[in-house]
Amino acid sequence: MEETNYEISRDEIDITNEDPIFADPRQALAMAYVPMQMWNKTYDPDVGICRGTIFPELDLPFIGEEAVPCGK
Repeated sequence: MEETNYEISRDEIDITNEDPIFADPRQALAMAYVPMQMWNKTYDPDVGICRGTIFPELDLPFIGEEAVPCGK
């Protein structure tokens, strides 16, 4: 079976084209940073479903919360 070489030189990449289809396929789409968390108290399942998280530390306020009251 023949081995395929996918190496591309910088001269072969058209960086002037705005179309993302022609982006360098080796470039990372995204990078995530997820810090370690300690397992602390959690909400009861029914509260977690309502709040969108079972972790009180991640239950952050956002605009629009009053527009969707849950069980109030």
